[in-house]
Amino acid sequence: MDVDQSAHLAPKEETELMRKLLATLLGIAIIGIASTGHAEEESKVTLQVVKMQALLKQIQAQKGKVVVIDFWGDFCIPCKKEFPNLVRMHHEYAKDGLVCMSVAVDAAEDSANSLKFLQEKKATFGNFLIDEEPEIWQEKWNISAVPAVLVYGRDGTLAKRFVGDDPKKPFTYKDVEAFIKPLLAK
Repeated sequence: MDVDQSAHLAPKEETELMRKLLATLLGIAIIGIASTGHAEEESKVTLQVVKMQALLKQIQAQKGKVVVIDFWGDFCIPCKKEFPNLVRMHHEYAKDGLVCMSVAVDAAEDSANSLKFLQEKKATFGNFLIDEEPEIWQEKWNISAVPAVLVYGRDGTLAKRFVGDDPKKPFTYKDVEAFIKPLLAK
């Protein structure tokens, strides 16, 4: 048998091979579409408008994990400058038991601006807009200004407050990250 003749398939075998190839390619395409859809669902950014009690329940539900909560406002330039670090920490430390949350302190009617910012930053963790008078959340967490970051330990208690109300003692996410690393190791 000549080498050239052995490379050719009979029409019936060629048709069967093409059918199998097309079925395989179709299967790969379906899996790709399905996994892309799933990835989009996982990476969807949402903003939930909540009252204080609902926010407290969300925090309490994370007991057993280290929780970092970033209080921010669309009006706050330092908040927006540091926010990408929260997103980075979420991606870097979620596997170690870190839960990141953001709490926008903007007016509820401004939620569209807050959501747009969160989407731009790809903040795929729990994002909340607190629909309460500022005095309520400020008194609860002893926060007089944003930016502010609260860290809760695995036991569910407040471990550290980072507040931006003292210009002589500013904080950055380097400070927050240095504080959470030992908590995550426990």
